[in-house]
Amino acid sequence: MGYRGLVPLPDAPRSPFERIGLPNARSRLAVAIVVTAVLGALLSIETASLVLAAAKAWVVGHFDWLFVGVANAAVLGVVVLAIHPLAKGRLGDEDSRPEFSRLSWFAMLFSAGLASGLLYWATAEPIIHLQSNPFLLDSDAELGGVEAIATAMRITVLHWGIHGWAFYVLAALAISVYAYRHGQALTFRTALYPILGPKWIDRWPGTAVDLLALFGTVCGVATSIGLSAGSMNATLGSLFDIENGATNQIIIIFGVCILGILSAVSGIARGIRRLSELNVWVSGGLLAAFLVLGPTLFLGELILRTIVDYLVHVVPTGLWIGESADERAWQGDWTVFYWGWWLAWTPFVSLFIARISKGRTIREFAIAVMLVPTLVTILWMCVLGGTAIAQESAVAGSVSETVNRDYSLGLIAVIENLASPQVGGVLVTIAAFLLFTWLITSLDSATLVVCHILKTEDSAPAKIFWGFALASVAAVLLRAGGLDALQAASIVVGLPLAGLMVLVGLGLLTDFARGRL
Repeated sequence: MGYRGLVPLPDAPRSPFERIGLPNARSRLAVAIVVTAVLGALLSIETASLVLAAAKAWVVGHFDWLFVGVANAAVLGVVVLAIHPLAKGRLGDEDSRPEFSRLSWFAMLFSAGLASGLLYWATAEPIIHLQSNPFLLDSDAELGGVEAIATAMRITVLHWGIHGWAFYVLAALAISVYAYRHGQALTFRTALYPILGPKWIDRWPGTAVDLLALFGTVCGVATSIGLSAGSMNATLGSLFDIENGATNQIIIIFGVCILGILSAVSGIARGIRRLSELNVWVSGGLLAAFLVLGPTLFLGELILRTIVDYLVHVVPTGLWIGESADERAWQGDWTVFYWGWWLAWTPFVSLFIARISKGRTIREFAIAVMLVPTLVTILWMCVLGGTAIAQESAVAGSVSETVNRDYSLGLIAVIENLASPQVGGVLVTIAAFLLFTWLITSLDSATLVVCHILKTEDSAPAKIFWGFALASVAAVLLRAGGLDALQAASIVVGLPLAGLMVLVGLGLLTDFARGRL
């Protein structure tokens, strides 16, 4: 018989798991964990709400000191890394250069690291702290007084400043150093390479770290999606007379989910980068409108005073731990919630930042990622929050009555007080657009990161599956108790991640001290 060549074998039929984007055991185990949590909440929403509330109370009662300590240690660790002689080295080979321009890089940092929470809290949080907080003495409690305003802004900026970004920087640096300079996988467990070593990094301890990171990502992003859906519902309600309620917010979540999946499937260089850059320009336009239409001189003075006040008080305020029951309850609702929320976001944001930062020097990365977003956040909070404070000082209750009823309505109340109905309608439309696009960038970034963790980053079905999974968890948490459930979930999942951050910092700093970059 003559030679007829080799006949290629037909492709093996794909299993049902592969068709829906779950091709490996790790991805199926991750689904089992998430589905178990979601089904547990769905079976008894009332019980789930009580369990989350009890878990939150236990964590705050026993570990508030850990959250505060880890946040401050992260800042110190980043400062040490930034001034270390090895910080002049690059994330990658010494001849490697950044893939993205600084504008694109910063745009994606903001969109992934802050998202729509800035619009949700920028007007509400300063007003809430203006009314009551543990740092405000009775003698300074005059509404709209200089000290009361300074204290309210100090607390707000603390929660959105260098402490939260230090979590991102520390974890992202560890991932980048060991992925780009030591050939490790671009996943969260890589941040613990000095601790786990080559023997355990790809075995069950590394897998456990990645699964915890994935669960933290799911809870952290679900919290933001849930909170921002309330703001979107409020802005759309003012434009189209839509009722502000959980059902409409869940519809919004899944609408955003579909667009987020489309962006994730298109990849970073196309979908996420372009959408992030658009977000930055539109956000700048909204900020400029508030400056022009609002109390411009007051806002300029407030920005300068807040920057100085933050520099003076960032250490003592950051180290403060409540002593009385009321103080610890307040700290649990605010500062500990924020540190838990930042920690829950850390696996996903740090991995995303590492993905877009190859080629930058360690010093540039540490300084830019921690300081630049903080400065922009101060500007944003002072302009939007300062406008709310000025309105409240001029007419008591003009903003606080709305905020006390529903945090998500604060931005709408400020815009209605700021401009005529025609101009206000334009500003509300811009805010709704930003909430929409920021939610999309959060969801598509998180989807890509989850797929990286599960080694399915090239699978479109995996991106579709996890996009819907993130939206589903957000919807369930909303049904399980709204804001309280979302806050509790972030704090609870943040506890083990706080422990991991200690290990990440120790490992990275030890290697730097020994010159093992």
